[in-house]
Amino acid sequence: MSLLEPSYDKVHRGRILAEGIKPLVPLRLRYHGHFQEMMRYDDRYMVHIKALGLLPFIHMVNHGSPHMNPAAITALVDRWRPETHSFHLCTGEMTVTLQDMSMILALPIQGDPLCINTGSDGWRERMCGLSGGKCPGDTINSKGEKLRVTAGATFKWIAQNFSTCPENASEDEIIIYARVYVWYVITETIFADGKGNMAHWHWLKALTVMDKKWSWGSAALAFLYRQLDEACRRTGAEAYIGGPLLLLSVWMWEHFPVGRPKHMPSKPYSDGGERLKWPTWAYNWDVVSKPPTDLQNAYLRYTNEFDNLLPEQVVWEVYGPRDNFGCEEFRLNPQCDAERNLWYMECPMICMWVVEHYMPQRVMRQFGLYQATPPDYQDTDEALHRLDRLKSKKTDWGKIHQKHVARFLLCVREAKKSKRMAAKPHCEDAFSEYLHWFLENTRVKLLPDAYPEDILEEPLPAWDELRNLEYNQDVREGRQTSFAPVMNFVRTEVQKQADELEGALEFPRDEEGNRKLRDFVRKQAQKLQRFVNLLGFRDPEVVATSSKEPAKSTSREESSPDDEQSSTAEDEEVSDDMSLEKYQRKVRSAIKLRPRNRPIVESDPEDEP
Repeated sequence: MSLLEPSYDKVHRGRILAEGIKPLVPLRLRYHGHFQEMMRYDDRYMVHIKALGLLPFIHMVNHGSPHMNPAAITALVDRWRPETHSFHLCTGEMTVTLQDMSMILALPIQGDPLCINTGSDGWRERMCGLSGGKCPGDTINSKGEKLRVTAGATFKWIAQNFSTCPENASEDEIIIYARVYVWYVITETIFADGKGNMAHWHWLKALTVMDKKWSWGSAALAFLYRQLDEACRRTGAEAYIGGPLLLLSVWMWEHFPVGRPKHMPSKPYSDGGERLKWPTWAYNWDVVSKPPTDLQNAYLRYTNEFDNLLPEQVVWEVYGPRDNFGCEEFRLNPQCDAERNLWYMECPMICMWVVEHYMPQRVMRQFGLYQATPPDYQDTDEALHRLDRLKSKKTDWGKIHQKHVARFLLCVREAKKSKRMAAKPHCEDAFSEYLHWFLENTRVKLLPDAYPEDILEEPLPAWDELRNLEYNQDVREGRQTSFAPVMNFVRTEVQKQADELEGALEFPRDEEGNRKLRDFVRKQAQKLQRFVNLLGFRDPEVVATSSKEPAKSTSREESSPDDEQSSTAEDEEVSDDMSLEKYQRKVRSAIKLRPRNRPIVESDPEDEP
């Protein structure tokens, strides 16, 4: 059962890399966490932001965001699969969960799904009503014609008109400024998309009622999943990814050594005596080292590292054991684990036009729980993935997604009743079984093997030809520094050897079987010698065999360099006009491994029974 759907795979970045179709470049990041100078937070906003359930998140991003690494994020995105809503790695499936959403961003999961009508009819008038009479003017071209524009406002316009709330503002004005501030922040840090310079109207519309309880957490995670679904199939020079990239970055740094930055001294975190202003888990990465400036080389390096990542090199339960979450460095925001009973529910997540299925059953190892093989199947629905705000004529998403909205609310109610998920703890044997099944049904290696698959079946080419193999030439000329292609080749060959050895055990225990076994061992010895020579090891302890002479026995102590040289000269027919390269080919075709410190026997298959 392949986990890869052809409809997704034909333009997937992972397939393009694995098959060497064309080189890819790092994605552009649509995230703007450094907005504090443009839009100033005012303490008078706090009561209204708190009513929305966004105080922990707003206070956290207002404190500042760490540097993000486009190259590392792209190397991870290349492994995202829309079929399973998970990253396909050598370590198994892994994904960003509602647990990560709670611990890192502290966005509420309970509440109504964020699903409203996004139609733009009369948007200017309605925006004026929500923003105190201010609205962007019409865009006029050189001919005096009004141009059609996106429903919303540029971040520049918002900052020019709402950067600072007046000191003598009335309560109604404070609400307006608080609403626009939240609109600006969430469209810069959670729902960033497109060109990254526009705050769309529908996010402001969602803030019409400033104490409305939306499920911001499930909406943000759904939006991230959709961004990953699309970004893993974007291959152009301007390809990008948006969404809550702070969540994705912190999640990646916590789990993987790949692209992990260095910790720098943190900035003081002021809470003003308000518990909901305590830091979230993201504060562990408050200040980090800057990413590399050479993004293309860094991207190749991270791709290489992900190709070689092992389960033992992953941090699985980053927040601690299931019964003992916490952080020893600082007081964790109480919102971070307030909804832990909702982390395991299998449910649709809705964000306007986006519906993405949440499937924790595929990544139970991340929770420290038993991983079933195979995980329960849930179709992620290609039709849902095709829904797009710009392409759809229907815009009343509450009606369009009615069944998914009802399903989400039901899942929340059921999860709240259960209080605690009853599940088996992690079992290493069960996880190994799952991993074996998973690796047989997906693609986890994105860098092609360094050498052709059948290169060991025949005598190796002359050294000059080996030197000009594509991988060797790329390394020599500085275009390739990754070791993953060699490691992938080694894994492939070792697995092939293991499979062939198992087959050899099936030979019958008779004279014919013994002969087959001897031939097999001889062939495997030749392949192993070619294997180590290909990897740069030059074993001097080789001997040329001849089909002209009967088998004879020699020992290391009895032979001398002169004897070996004379044996080679006698056994091989060398003409005066034979080139050195041709002679090397002739000799190399006969080499085989010599067991160290033990006698060896040269034999001809024709002399054997």
